Amino acid sequence: MKGKIAFVVGAAVGYVLGTRAGRERYEQIKRGAESVWNTEPVQRGVGAVRGAVRGKVDDVRDFVLRAGKQAFAAMVQSTPDRPAAGPGQASSATRIAASSGSATTGPGAGTAAADEQGGTA
Repeated sequence: MKGKIAFVVGAAVGYVLGTRAGRERYEQIKRGAESVWNTEPVQRGVGAVRGAVRGKVDDVRDFVLRAGKQAFAAMVQSTPDRPAAGPGQASSATRIAASSGSATTGPGAGTAAADEQGGTA
């Protein structure tokens, strides 16, 4: 409610200043704002903010990229009938391979499971 009241008051003040003072008053306010903006203390503050933002842009970009990759991987791994594996959980394929005994590595891994199904690995 306070926001609406502040908006209405601001609009009313702007209307009154705009209609009574006109373009000349607007130009006077603009010149005053520009003179404050161009002072040394304000420009030092602007430079400090720019430096801080530039330092954080790389961090934010890396965070967004990493989160996007994780979201994409979770989306690709999940299907409507099989939810994605959460942190610390094995994927469905890993659990199936482990339960069938074909989760070993190295040459000939999985040949027992393939032979049981009548195929070759």
